[in-house]
Amino acid sequence: MTDATPAQTPITFTDNPMNPLEELLYAGLADASQMGEFEQIMLEADLYAVPEPDSPGGTPGDDGAKVLRPGEQLILRGVVLNDGRNTVTLFTDPRRAGQMFGEDTRVLAMQGRKLLDMLKDTVILLNPAGGKGLMMEPDQIKAVLAHAPLPSFVGRPSGTVELADIPEPQQPIGLIGRLNVAFRDLKIDEAWLARARWNEARMMGWFLDIRTEQPADEIVALCERAVRGLAFGGEVFDVSVSKPGGEKGVGVKIR
Repeated sequence: MTDATPAQTPITFTDNPMNPLEELLYAGLADASQMGEFEQIMLEADLYAVPEPDSPGGTPGDDGAKVLRPGEQLILRGVVLNDGRNTVTLFTDPRRAGQMFGEDTRVLAMQGRKLLDMLKDTVILLNPAGGKGLMMEPDQIKAVLAHAPLPSFVGRPSGTVELADIPEPQQPIGLIGRLNVAFRDLKIDEAWLARARWNEARMMGWFLDIRTEQPADEIVALCERAVRGLAFGGEVFDVSVSKPGGEKGVGVKIR
């Protein structure tokens, strides 16, 4: 269950789209026939929320990316409607959260599908403001969640993997760029990206070899989030996390 706490600060921010997801939202609000495209992309993109101080991700000074552990309760801020109902407030850009709750507000990012699934029995206010936004009742949230996931990478198949270097002309610039951005905020010692083949499964893909002292599940989750939306063409994206040291990795060194 997720609770909501009334906001005490005025809701003031602009009516201009801040990113491509918001451009889709505005197009859908102007033409209902285009709202389905926004909903599908929203499910795959990150949405942003503001956790309460005692909720995971909300402790002042506890910086860095986190993974919600089993049994942890996520408590998000929201506003109270005129009819007395509590809501949870979500945003399509983290800057909007800062404009509503204060520039120093701690903001939580989570894939839209996972966040909406957690909140499917709640009333959600998306980008509440004098500009364009949405109020989503539980039946509307569940209807949005019925959209089929967009094609993405395939998870690790069974069997052994063969790794190979990637010639410079064949290096995946988009994938490497996304990973470099993600690594800026992660404590990673070294990382290599290799071309991979799983012979038993007759599948090809990419193998990311990361060396770090950080928890493996957090690193894997953040890497998968970083590449969400890239076209892998049905290929595998596999992430391996191990302690620093050992033999040099195979492929392109990206850290």
